[in-house]
Amino acid sequence: MDSTTEQPAAPAAGHGGRGRRRKPTRRAPTTGDVVRGTIRFFGELLFTAGILMLFYALYEVYGGQGETDREQDELAQGLEEQWDEPGVEQGPDSDPLPGSANSRMYIPELDLDWIVVNGVSQEDIRYSPGHYPGSANAGENGNYAVAGHRTPNIFWDLDQLSDGDDIVLEDAENFYTYEVIETEVITPDQVEVVDPDPFDSENNDDPERTLLTLTTCHPKLQNVQRFIVHAEMSETRSKDDGMPENIADMAPENADSGEG
Repeated sequence: MDSTTEQPAAPAAGHGGRGRRRKPTRRAPTTGDVVRGTIRFFGELLFTAGILMLFYALYEVYGGQGETDREQDELAQGLEEQWDEPGVEQGPDSDPLPGSANSRMYIPELDLDWIVVNGVSQEDIRYSPGHYPGSANAGENGNYAVAGHRTPNIFWDLDQLSDGDDIVLEDAENFYTYEVIETEVITPDQVEVVDPDPFDSENNDDPERTLLTLTTCHPKLQNVQRFIVHAEMSETRSKDDGMPENIADMAPENADSGEG
């Protein structure tokens, strides 16, 4: 090789034989990028909120059994005291205090029983069925009207009742057996179902029938309609004669756990 031949230049030290790379230039975010990012953020936020609301709804429907049992136990104790000392749960005008115990209800077909409280506000019926203020008392002519939530621990399976099934009310002196005579689905504005005589408004001022009406939301997990059970009294039994046979095995002292 000719000594005068030009040799290639040695690579610059420290660069591994490669030239310096140029850093990529960041593109400024466009309006579209900002819009897409905002939509993505709010979408994730709404998704998270939806999951939290779903868990809350599931708890409200399925997770309140322990609270209901405790509340029912306290109400049962108060009801026994009320029956032993009439008047202890009265308000200043001799009206029942909202949320206080009114009666005990048994539905043998569903193997459930509850303490029914006075009042039908959301707070009153959180853990119990509630007696509509102004409706008849147990065993009286007129309509003993009761509202309850459509939850597993209250009126979840109310639609399983059919004509001929029994519903029993207990007060301080008697057991009153009512026989189911009709079930129906109505709209929320059909409030006449809790009238003294929901079958004949002309008898509302002086009802001759002794009725019981249960109301709850319909369908399950929705609030767009109402499911109604109508029953008529078929028997009155003094507590001195013991419990009716159809609920004898549902006596509180025989129960393994709290009500409904």
